[in-house]
Amino acid sequence: MWPFSPSYTQRSVDTLEIQYDYIVVGGTLLHWMFLTFLSFRQVRRLSEDTGSTVLLIEKGDAGDSWLHRVPLTSHHHWSDRKHSLVFDSATDARLGRAFPLICGLGLGGSTRINGGQYTCGVPAEYDAWGQDGREGWSYADLKPYFNKSEHWIGPAPREFHGLNGPLHVRSFADYHYACSERAAEAAGRMGFPCINDMHSPLEPGIGWNKMQFTIDSEGGRHSAFRAYLPDALARARSDRLHICTRAVACKIGFAKQADGTVRAEHVEIASVDGRHVRTATAGREIILTCGALRTPQLLMLSGIGPQDHLQELGIDVIKHSSGVGNTLEDHIYVTTTYNCPLADSAWSMVKRPTTLLRELYYYIRHGTGWLLGTMVELEIFGLAALISVDGSPRALSKEQTNAADARYIPDFSVMAVPIGDPRGPGIDRSKGFLGLNAALLKPKSQGRLRLGSRDPNAHPVCDMAYLTSPEDYATLRAALRVTVRLAAEMRAVGYPLDAVHVPDTLDDAALDAFIDSRAETMFHYSSSCRMARPDDDKPGVVDDQLLVHGISNLRIADASVFPTVPATHPQALIYAVAEKCADMILSTE
Repeated sequence: MWPFSPSYTQRSVDTLEIQYDYIVVGGTLLHWMFLTFLSFRQVRRLSEDTGSTVLLIEKGDAGDSWLHRVPLTSHHHWSDRKHSLVFDSATDARLGRAFPLICGLGLGGSTRINGGQYTCGVPAEYDAWGQDGREGWSYADLKPYFNKSEHWIGPAPREFHGLNGPLHVRSFADYHYACSERAAEAAGRMGFPCINDMHSPLEPGIGWNKMQFTIDSEGGRHSAFRAYLPDALARARSDRLHICTRAVACKIGFAKQADGTVRAEHVEIASVDGRHVRTATAGREIILTCGALRTPQLLMLSGIGPQDHLQELGIDVIKHSSGVGNTLEDHIYVTTTYNCPLADSAWSMVKRPTTLLRELYYYIRHGTGWLLGTMVELEIFGLAALISVDGSPRALSKEQTNAADARYIPDFSVMAVPIGDPRGPGIDRSKGFLGLNAALLKPKSQGRLRLGSRDPNAHPVCDMAYLTSPEDYATLRAALRVTVRLAAEMRAVGYPLDAVHVPDTLDDAALDAFIDSRAETMFHYSSSCRMARPDDDKPGVVDDQLLVHGISNLRIADASVFPTVPATHPQALIYAVAEKCADMILSTE
């Protein structure tokens, strides 16, 4: 569990070469959710070709201390915030507040600070993409790429997991938190079927699932940094793989070809301190892996985006692309909180120093315990149309448990978390906290991203437009009713729970008011440069090869290309997209 050498192989802006074969922009202004590990996967694959030179541009540094590799203490909410950057969305006029958008910094990006949950989603999700015309993006097309990056380290079953990839993924035979185990038992008694392995296409798509995590065999956070570009690999390929840290990609430059086509030619790069500026030319391709917030920003700064908006800011229009920055999607969740026994909750590490010392011992000595950061051990996946008014699931037919049937893709989840919101008057902080959080997985609401200025260091203006569709309220009402029913089921067998932050009643108006007051982002931004035809009802930005429409040798390979946000934690899917993109690039050489 020792940190990497402080002399990790990296370059500053003033030492860059003039030309590379590939330039991967994965560390521009910020590391949006799930961006940098995508870059790592691609640069590793591309640099395996001994004849290719690759430049990776990264805003952060290569620091990786012990605390930053312990899963719990590196999680954003428990960390020293050295690898986090938080800024506000545009203020939502209806809800009267802005939403904090959390981003990762440093090599590994947000894989340094996320919850580590690793789920693929149901086959029907991707088959629907294929049926909508996304050639090569069905479940059968994507499953090999899910497996390619994964190194499943147990426990069984192993049949539907990758066994030879660089990224360690695991679950645990037992629960670390008693409150989570009691919630799982209650979910079963309520009638939700058990999903033994969310990676299996044979399991139901609706039911309760024991979570899987990107944690290595020693109990460390297996970030993209550790999985894909450890020091030994970076050193071995340092002649052809240049990792430029503390750098910002400011703009992409283009050249018009003799046949009238436009080619992405170079990237303008500045050091974070502003002292050095360089232009690096790409001989083959430029790949953007900046995430669903930064990628559209960089495209617009470079002259690709909605024409009227670019002209308002005095940006030369290279290509009018109305889809850039539109159809921005995200998962949101609504938190509910209960008091539970202190010994069953992570809150006891705050209240009892002896508990913290115990968990430190377990982790350092055995690589086990609460510092593994398995905060979401249980997740229930459900479909609002199949939930009764009292929050119980209706009996499911065989076809409703078929994960390949697009009619039964889950649209909400309930996550049991051994910590909750301790704020507010009159709350008993001597007890533990259990969160039963209701998440919206298939939002109908869509936001929009625009530039606030021509400054690449300025934050984009992100109008998240949460809850602008009435359908989203209906789904979250069902999810909240499940949380209340789940708590009642836990109490029914004697487990002590006291309401802290819960809906007063279950009528629609009360639930809607509760949703408005407690909805938060899950930081799963997607679909702002979606994969679709440019003349689609929701215009696309890239084609099925992830190439930007109308621009040669410029690809996007991050969550911004998702046709829709998937009903799952997107980490595994983004790895798969990166794997597939690397194959697409290499197949053209």
